[in-house]
Amino acid sequence: MRFSLIIYWLLLCVMGLMLILPPGTVLAQGEKIDLILRLIPGDYYKKVTPGEENILYLEIRNAGSKPITNIRLSSDEPEGWVVEFKPMSVGYLGASSFQTVDVSIKPPSNAARGEYRINLIAEASGTRKIISTILRVETTTSIWLWIGAAVAAVVVAGFIIIYLRFGRQ
Repeated sequence: MRFSLIIYWLLLCVMGLMLILPPGTVLAQGEKIDLILRLIPGDYYKKVTPGEENILYLEIRNAGSKPITNIRLSSDEPEGWVVEFKPMSVGYLGASSFQTVDVSIKPPSNAARGEYRINLIAEASGTRKIISTILRVETTTSIWLWIGAAVAAVVVAGFIIIYLRFGRQ
């Protein structure tokens, strides 16, 4: 008997709260902003050549239930690198929609061979998302490498000719 009175009292309290609060705050979830970044085709490790423009594709997805406006794009890159977004910002991105952005990355022509991390950043409406990628700089084959190989081949050919001509005596 006492247990049923407690349940009856709790039920009255909950019904009273439902009458006081607007229905949207009790029954529905509030609108949310959820920004997702991903690289297409999904490789977070890419080879780049110094001094040349390299293109990555960044997908910006609104996984929330509220449209997002004025999405600003920026990057955190090593010194001397140039990173440009096309377009530079996204004015409007509706709920459950996405947009692809071209990211042009140009390492300096004197970039040393190795791996470099670049952070791509999207900011809008109080939310900030960062995605990182690793770029491996591959230097192009220098003309001096080919000249050195040619000189080595001439020297080896000279030794062979000298051996064949004077080695039989």
